[in-house]
Amino acid sequence: MYGYVSVNTAELKMREFDEYQARYCGLCSCLKKDYGRAGQLTIQHDMTFLIYLLQGLYETEEHTFNGRCIAHPVRKRTFTTSDVSSYAADMNILLAWYKLADDWEDDKSKKARVMMAALKKGAKRVQDKYPEKAKAVESAFEKFSELERSGSDQLDAVSGCFGEVMAEVCDYRNDEWSDELRRVGFYLGKFIYIMDAYEDMESDRKKGDYNCLIKIYDGFDKKEDAEEYVYRLLNMVMAECARAFEMLPIVKDAEVLRNIIYAGVWGKWSEMHREDCECNGTGDPDTQGQSSE
Repeated sequence: MYGYVSVNTAELKMREFDEYQARYCGLCSCLKKDYGRAGQLTIQHDMTFLIYLLQGLYETEEHTFNGRCIAHPVRKRTFTTSDVSSYAADMNILLAWYKLADDWEDDKSKKARVMMAALKKGAKRVQDKYPEKAKAVESAFEKFSELERSGSDQLDAVSGCFGEVMAEVCDYRNDEWSDELRRVGFYLGKFIYIMDAYEDMESDRKKGDYNCLIKIYDGFDKKEDAEEYVYRLLNMVMAECARAFEMLPIVKDAEVLRNIIYAGVWGKWSEMHREDCECNGTGDPDTQGQSSE
């Protein structure tokens, strides 16, 4: 369900890309320091967006250093961390824990069970540190599970569950900017859920697993009409996310955030439709991908 919120690297300046990579590596170092190797395995680009969003708004002090990591042992990497990075690492663990618990409940995934065992102590620390957030996230996942068990075809309600999760994660300080941050998170969360359901739809259909989009697709006579419906829905959701973002007084790294919100989140959509074009032998694999950006 995670990993859709990244940058469009082709549109970044070299300096911006280096800074983005340094913050991503900084997040990874926070996960390792606080949660060990298992914590590092949960890292997602979505939380790098969170760092940019909160760092741009609150401008907390950052620390930059060079070092090596297990993934890149030869060349030194640049790491940038801050209090926001530590918060993002905590939220990364919180989301990973409840997602793994959901996977275990749904599929009895052995991989999920092993990861839960490795993250148990760390997840408990986060839950104790942020009891209200943990309770809200757990409640949203429970509501999602109930809708899933009932076979709900109410996409707005189902995607809204993950919207509530991301709204809670984005609300860093519960202050005067909470409303805007929660709106950014809510609509971004809905986008993530719908995109994930879209990507998994065919495999879920074959396995007989729940996917809210299957019933919606089956309601259209033509696949093209269903595709257009989902594309327009994703656009509307991200328009609301962008509208909330533009209300925030963010100057620092605002263009990188706009890169993510207006272009980067569409990377997976472009990739999937480029593959469709190649499989269909259209000879023009970039057409749909370009239109989605």
